[in-house]
Amino acid sequence: MKVFRHLSRKVRQQTAGSVLAIGIFDGFHRGHQKIIKKVKTVASSSGVAAGVLSFYPHPEKSLNGRSIKMIQTLEQRLQSFEQAGLDFCLLLDLDDGLSRLSGEAFARHIIKDSLGVQQVVVGSNFRFGYRRQCGVRDLERFGRLFGFKVTILEPATSGGRPISSSLIRKLLEGGRIEEANKLLGHPYEIRGRVVSGDRLGQRLGFPTINLKTENEIAPPGVFITLTELNGKTFPSVSNIGVRPTVGGAVSRVESHLLDVTLRVYRQKASLFLLKKIREEKRFDSLQALKEAITRDINLARNFFKVRAGQLGLKDR
Repeated sequence: MKVFRHLSRKVRQQTAGSVLAIGIFDGFHRGHQKIIKKVKTVASSSGVAAGVLSFYPHPEKSLNGRSIKMIQTLEQRLQSFEQAGLDFCLLLDLDDGLSRLSGEAFARHIIKDSLGVQQVVVGSNFRFGYRRQCGVRDLERFGRLFGFKVTILEPATSGGRPISSSLIRKLLEGGRIEEANKLLGHPYEIRGRVVSGDRLGQRLGFPTINLKTENEIAPPGVFITLTELNGKTFPSVSNIGVRPTVGGAVSRVESHLLDVTLRVYRQKASLFLLKKIREEKRFDSLQALKEAITRDINLARNFFKVRAGQLGLKDR
């Protein structure tokens, strides 16, 4: 997948005649997947390129100064686009120039003149133009005016409510991992690099890998997880938090791999959160902490024993 950061003649050579999704797509949840699937289907039937116009940073951050914790890093979002089979991604920063375009100017100068796409696919809640004053009916009208087709999709739903990135953020921050994963359509991933720790886990008999991450949402607690290292996936139990039993003050992400010890310092790793076991808590002694970790690991073993086939793992 080709990634472009600026509008140019070279970009138009790739985008002309293509089918384009427009949106932020943070989390690449089931609603996003629905839109991209439609883009791919239409592009394939027409024999043209399929792409996405996305924005970085989040417009609410860059324009309004809102504090929004993103579900994915930019690297993860781009990887989601690539894995979905898109041919290109145009990633724009809504600086003052773009943000001040009216909806009509955006449709004329960006969609028609700069990109020359044949069709745009958006969700029914899509808004654009200066201060987000235009909606999907305006986009349809501009499409008729400037010669591109517009397809509008209703949001994917779960339990009768629309799936949205804002809802998923709230679920993740509240530790409701299984609910969030259901809406995402995939396990929530924390990605980073293995760094050195204080070896407390090793002293307790449960060595861990410590992850330094750029993910903005790291829900505190103890979780059943999958840890991916060097293309291999390992069942694991992970703790996210400050480790109050030993007087910790800084939140850490630690993962104990079940039945395997690896030398992975400085390597990239991904943590997939599957189920929350409990909240992080302060124990009266290291022995009590050790007993709690043992219980956590036993719960994880039973979980993986039942779910091994579903997760694509060998029964352990």
